[in-house]
Formats: sequence, C-alpha cells, structure tokens
Amino acid sequence: MKNVKKRIGISSPTTSLPRNEFIELRACIEEANHILQTLGNPRTPENPRQLQLKLASLIGKQVKAEISFQGKFKTITGILREVGKNYIQLGTKNVKRYVMFDHLISVAMNAQDDHYPQHQKNPYFNEKLNCEILYNFTDVVSGSVKLLNRFYGIPLSVALLQDVGKKIRIKQADSEIIHSGILINTTDQAIIIQTAKQEHGETLETIPFDEIEVIRIQN
Repeated sequence: MKNVKKRIGISSPTTSLPRNEFIELRACIEEANHILQTLGNPRTPENPRQLQLKLASLIGKQVKAEISFQGKFKTITGILREVGKNYIQLGTKNVKRYVMFDHLISVAMNAQDDHYPQHQKNPYFNEKLNCEILYNFTDVVSGSVKLLNRFYGIPLSVALLQDVGKKIRIKQADSEIIHSGILINTTDQAIIIQTAKQEHGETLETIPFDEIEVIRIQN
C-alpha cells in the first residue's frame, strides 16, 4: 500500500464531562490508541479483546471512524452503538453499519450536532440491570446478545445473526460492487444473503468477510 496515513489511533475528545470522568475517558482512549497501533502484532493475540473493552467507553457517543480497505481510505460517522470482538457498529437514524477492526485506522469523538446528540446513556450503565446481573448472572447474560458481547466478546459473524431476515447492503472496495438483499445466515468466514436477480429469480450469494468494506443493515 503506497499511501499510508501517519495518524493512527483515537484522538482525545473535547467534552463538558466532569473532570474525573473526562480523565478516565481520556485514559481509555489513549490505551485504545496504543492497541490500534499494535493490533497487527501476532505476539499479542489478546489485543482485539482489549480494544473492544476500551472502545466500549465511547458507546453512546458520536464518533468519526477512519477506515482503510484495499488501499482506499474513507471516513464514516455516527453514534457508536456496539463494539464486538472484531468489529464496531455505528448507528445513523434507521441504519446501522458494521466495520471490522482489520479496516479500522482511527476513531475520534465527532463534533456535536442537532442530528446526533453527543451524549447518550450507555446501555451497560443501568442500576436496575446491574442488580439483575449481580443476583442472576447466568440467566440475564445468556438471554442478551449485547450482554454476552460485553462480558465475553462475540465476533461479527455471530452478532449478525440477530439481524437475519432484515435488508442488508454489503459494500466492497470498488464503489460499483454493492450486494443487496435479505440476510439469511452467516458462517465464520462469510455472509449469506438472498438476492433478487431478474433473469434467475431469487438466489443465494455468499460474500467472504475479508472482501467486505462496510455492512449496512436497515433497522
């Protein structure tokens, strides 16, 4: 790859948070920055899980993610809704987008605007839910994909199973290559969607994860 960006990592936010909360958030961002820089190091296989935990501090906040796929760079924005074992999920109105860690260059706090409020409640910080987890951990956690992801980390192939039956658009590096249809299933290596092609009627397509830039799902 000829054009490699020098800035890699997560930039520190400018917020109106109380001083203690801001210091804690900044520390998480700095640690995630370091993890992003070493993500490709085969001697540190725990890095993706560490990155997930650090990025979880930004859930509910508007972010700007810079990604690189097959030598092409782009920026996407939205509310960080979820961070999995190997992906982030950004929400914009009625659409959620998935990007894998392998394509992620940096994540930065985005400027506040009217469309995407800067501060939203983190779904994991809920006093009632915390009590339920404390007294009935197994039943509460096993019954929620979000909580399973938070405590153990689930890959994108598993996370997408909750969207089976929904409309999906899959973008590859070339802007002209866009697969659209209904999400049918996933495997460890690929997504299976049902498409409608006029000449052949409905057909199934299998798209490998390593050929995907961004996944868009209609809520």
